[in-house]
Amino acid sequence: MKNHLGIDHPLVAVRDMDKACQDFARLGFFINPRHHHPWGTDNHLLMFPENFIEVISVYDPTKLDLTNEKGFAFGRFISNSMARREGISLVALHSEDARADHQLMAERGVDNQGIVDFRRVAHRPDGSEEEAVVSLVMLINAQVPAISHFFCHQHKPHLVWVKEWMTHPNGANGITGVSYIAPAPEALAERFIGIYGAHAVTLEEGYLTVHTDRGMFEVLSRAKAQERFAGVDLAVSDAQLPSGVAIRVSTTSLDQAKAVLVKNGVAFVATDDGGVRIPGHYAGNTIIEIYPEI
Repeated sequence: MKNHLGIDHPLVAVRDMDKACQDFARLGFFINPRHHHPWGTDNHLLMFPENFIEVISVYDPTKLDLTNEKGFAFGRFISNSMARREGISLVALHSEDARADHQLMAERGVDNQGIVDFRRVAHRPDGSEEEAVVSLVMLINAQVPAISHFFCHQHKPHLVWVKEWMTHPNGANGITGVSYIAPAPEALAERFIGIYGAHAVTLEEGYLTVHTDRGMFEVLSRAKAQERFAGVDLAVSDAQLPSGVAIRVSTTSLDQAKAVLVKNGVAFVATDDGGVRIPGHYAGNTIIEIYPEI
C-alpha cells in the first residue's frame, strides 16, 4: 500500500454512537462491528481500500486518563474535543513503521507527544476474534489542538482492511480530502511543511492546501469556507475555530450514491463541479461530499 503519511482515517467524535451509526448508514455507508480501546473510547469503521472513516465515542469515562510515557491521554483528548464540538477530532496519517516516522519528525523538528502502543480485540466477519496491535505517533498541535494528527501503524492490517467491510451501498471507495476552517490558514503552513515538506503545501489568501500520498487537506478562512461549502450550513461558531468541518469521499457511481440518499430521505446539494454535498447534521456534525472517482 503506497500511502506514506497520506490520509489514513479522520476521527469523527460523537456523543451518541448508535445515532451516528444510523445516520452514516442512511448515507449509504457500511458500518463494521464496534471495537473498544483501552483508554475508554469505542469505534466503528467505514472501510475503504486505502483509508477509512472512524466514528468514535466514549464508552467508559473512568479510563480516559490512561497516558503514554509522555503523559498524553488519547481518551481525554477525544473527550475534550467532543465537549468543544462534535465532529472531526483528529486525523490519522498512514504509517507502516511508526518508530521510523517518529524519528523522521524529530529530524524535521515537528513536536510530538511520543508513541502509543496498544492492543485491542478485533472482531472478524465470521465471528472470530484476534488481537490487533497498533502503534501511534501523536502529533498534537499544542497551539491549535483541533488541527492535530497522528501516525497510525497497523501491525496486523488484515484485521482492519477486511474485504467484506468495503462494499458500501453508495459505492464509496476512498477518502480524497479533509477540510478545516481556521481564522488564519497561513499560520498552519509551517506545521504542515514540517510533516510533508514545502513542495506539498500551497498557500493563497485565506486558503491552504496540503497534498499527501492519499488525499488532500485544505484549510480555509470562514469567508472562503462559505463560498466553498455553498448550500449547506457551517455549524461552527467563531469560538470553535479552528475546526475540521468536512470529509470528501469518492464513489464508483455518483448515480448510485444519489439513489441511496433519495431513498433514505437525505437532503443534499448538487455541486457545480459534479458532486453532492450533504449537510453536517446527517453525519456527526461533519459535511460529507461525494464525488465520482477519478
